[in-house]
Amino acid sequence: MSDYTNDATAVELTEVTKKYGYLQALKSVSLRIKCGEFVAFSGHNGAGKTTLLKIIATHISPSSGSLRIFGEDALKSETRRELRRRIGLVTHLSFLYDELSVRENLLFYARLFGAREEDFLGTAKFLGLQRWYNTPVKQLSHGLRKRAEIVRALIHDPDLILLDEPFSGLDTKTCDLLVGYFRSRAGKTLLISSHSLEWSEKICERRISLEKGRVVGENQF
Repeated sequence: MSDYTNDATAVELTEVTKKYGYLQALKSVSLRIKCGEFVAFSGHNGAGKTTLLKIIATHISPSSGSLRIFGEDALKSETRRELRRRIGLVTHLSFLYDELSVRENLLFYARLFGAREEDFLGTAKFLGLQRWYNTPVKQLSHGLRKRAEIVRALIHDPDLILLDEPFSGLDTKTCDLLVGYFRSRAGKTLLISSHSLEWSEKICERRISLEKGRVVGENQF
């Protein structure tokens, strides 16, 4: 769990609304997350958790409102590219190439960020990927693929880590492995969207509850 005590702000949303046609996925969401916090977003399907993470990741823009990441206006195109180099994102969608091996995928993404194999090899070993390092991604189980996705997302040592349902479909052993890994990421800012409060509670110190696109509650774990 994070022991970062600085009061600096990592993420700040002010009156953020997101519309898809007539559907409002987020409704005037305002929140502040300090640097070094580990925070879980909870809520039923359709509550707005995934949309919120995508906006924070700068993958989609809000329909209205403001977003600041590490003090910078994340909605400005000139700052968005640099901010993305400080963000690591794991979602339901895979960013790995099925025909390439785990190693080939990771080397590809490492080149994009100017990283080297030794920069991510320790994480791959911690998550138990050595045996499948040269295996095509299409042959991996769901759990192994999720581990590879996490290594990919952390290749550039991001300051802000965003995880959308990281425990979904994983066995207890893999969940325990992920908990142990992320608890070791002190000093980073970690945001998790998850239905599993049991596992989120083992990592995060604060929970923000969403319902029908609104923040409806907040409490310490």
